[in-house]
Amino acid sequence: MNGIERVYRAIEFRAPDRVPFLSVIPALSDIFFITYTPAKTWQPEKGFYPKIHFLIAAAGDWRPRRPLPLGWAFSGKPLQDEFGCVWKTRSAHDLGQVSRHPLKDWSALETFRVPNPRLPERFTTFRRLRNLFGRGLFTIGDLGNGVWERSHFLRGFEEIMMDLVVNTSEVQRLMDRLIEEWYIGLMDMYARCGCHAVIMTDDWGTQRNLMISPETWRRVFKPRYERLIGAAHAGKMKFFLHSCGDIRAIVPDLIEIGLDVLQKDDMECLGLDYLEENVSGKLCLMGPLDLQRVLPRAAPRGIEREVKRTIGAVGKKNGGLIGMIYAQPEAVGIPWYKFALMHYYFHRHGKYPV
Repeated sequence: MNGIERVYRAIEFRAPDRVPFLSVIPALSDIFFITYTPAKTWQPEKGFYPKIHFLIAAAGDWRPRRPLPLGWAFSGKPLQDEFGCVWKTRSAHDLGQVSRHPLKDWSALETFRVPNPRLPERFTTFRRLRNLFGRGLFTIGDLGNGVWERSHFLRGFEEIMMDLVVNTSEVQRLMDRLIEEWYIGLMDMYARCGCHAVIMTDDWGTQRNLMISPETWRRVFKPRYERLIGAAHAGKMKFFLHSCGDIRAIVPDLIEIGLDVLQKDDMECLGLDYLEENVSGKLCLMGPLDLQRVLPRAAPRGIEREVKRTIGAVGKKNGGLIGMIYAQPEAVGIPWYKFALMHYYFHRHGKYPV
């Protein structure tokens, strides 16, 4: 059974031979990620470095008109992304915070231009890498920051939280434009690349609850997620959503609108008991052992115990679980050997029937 069939079976609860696993080493992985690169014609404004992964620039996928100094990606100087947001970062492992929002004034929405997602040049290198290293692997196309995160990057977090109360129509107009002019196009291109799924990142939870009321989420965001999931399904792709924090209030809604996989780096924020009772057999989970509460403190024997506990809670109904490594363990202060042990125990204890 190759990675493609194994992941499909896990998502659809059709008894894979074992729990699938995402590794950074393709030969050890069931999944291969591809992403998009900036448009070749795009350049950051003068005074800003580009907010792109430094390896993309090093590979020549995108070339700056002004030479970038050695170590530019780690300098801490302001970066600008393709949407015009300006970011402040402190280190290579710091996502950063937006310090300049293109839509600080809603009047700017009239002239705001969404980047063109349908440029074949965005996907050339990653398609080549997939052909080299990803054959037989379940391929996921990265949509990047989701409709919620991209909206507050553009508008400002405090501003958009206020808008959800007093100016909802403008928030909806922005999100609808992003869906139509960016995400739908990206999904179409990933479908043409032969991807089996897409993944979107939208963190919705604090440690205790949603960032907004569940009622507001259902009224404003739920129909738009349903639209995005429907578009992925129309392109014969699965839809993965990464969302950290306590999102128990909307998990039933995500199941209702057809989400295929919920990716969590903090499953214990929901609780394995909750997941076993409310999610097991209904929605596939993807993630490592909890990066906040479990893996940092676990000794080697504890890692084995927690892997078995996780499989027993959410992966026992003929699927429903995909294990994974965390690509930047140094960013969360967890040594590599713990991820290697976790991978080993997922393979050892994740054979079906469990």
